[in-house]
Amino acid sequence: MALKQNKTSMAAAIAAAAGNPPIPPTKTERANAALPRGTIASVRVGAGGIQEIDTSLILPWGPKDRLGVELTPVNSKAEPNVDAAVLELAESIKDAGGQQVPVLLRPSEEVDGHFEVIYGRRRILACQHLNQPVRALVRTLDDKEALQAKGLENSSRVDLSYYERARFAREILNQGYDRSEAITALAISKNTLSQLERITNDIPEDLGDMIGPAPKSGRPKWTALADALRKKVITADKAMKLLETLNPGSSDDRLNGLLGSLARKKEAQENRPAPDVVIKTSNSAVNMTIKRAGENEAYSRWLTENLAQLIQESYERFKENAEE
Repeated sequence: MALKQNKTSMAAAIAAAAGNPPIPPTKTERANAALPRGTIASVRVGAGGIQEIDTSLILPWGPKDRLGVELTPVNSKAEPNVDAAVLELAESIKDAGGQQVPVLLRPSEEVDGHFEVIYGRRRILACQHLNQPVRALVRTLDDKEALQAKGLENSSRVDLSYYERARFAREILNQGYDRSEAITALAISKNTLSQLERITNDIPEDLGDMIGPAPKSGRPKWTALADALRKKVITADKAMKLLETLNPGSSDDRLNGLLGSLARKKEAQENRPAPDVVIKTSNSAVNMTIKRAGENEAYSRWLTENLAQLIQESYERFKENAEE
């Protein structure tokens, strides 16, 4: 029921973003003082629909949802970040005779005559690379409406990776939105949000950046890495050093290579919880050996008599924890 209400509220937000006439702000006599004068009328009445906007007038806004996709700040001397995916999109736009799907912008209240991107960063960068304006819907949205519109657009995309969703969720929360707003924006359950949070809580951002989005890798692989870091099977620093030794490949290759190295490390792992007691773990078995001599002779005899009961008790605790 809650998920249905979330989708309904998001649908309302995106409908407002896509075409419903926005309510003019009461701050000024103009629809929005930050809008270039040529666009005010179409924004006020929702007429004109899609507009062509100079990409140099567009500023970043809100929680970041994609790794490696950043708009270059206005007046920055830095070169725009154009990765392979953006170049591929630019080629697609060129082959199609122009941009087919508009981006969503809102007027900037901070920089006169500029706009903030709600969604469509890659399309903006692709148009910037092609040296052409971007086709956009311009709507006056408050932060909550903008977040819902961004979240709904993300939920319909099949190419946003699991890790990017986790980072997007964290960005939403870090920017002061509460958990219910994050759940609404992402169209997910409380349990799913908790799962996404565990990923970003256990995997440091710099390590995640080094791996990349890994679009073909879902929750199990990222959870395995998060578990390994939380249980100190490996530290983040060692993981990053290990990544430097692997062939670059794709982000999925880097994640798979790191997990493969952890599996090999686990195979050789030994634990010595007591004198002359050795526990060896591998991918296929757990083996324990106890020396039956000297001071350990009495302990080994006691353990032989009680081992079955100890294992049974531990198994019952395991089942109780698994059911919680």
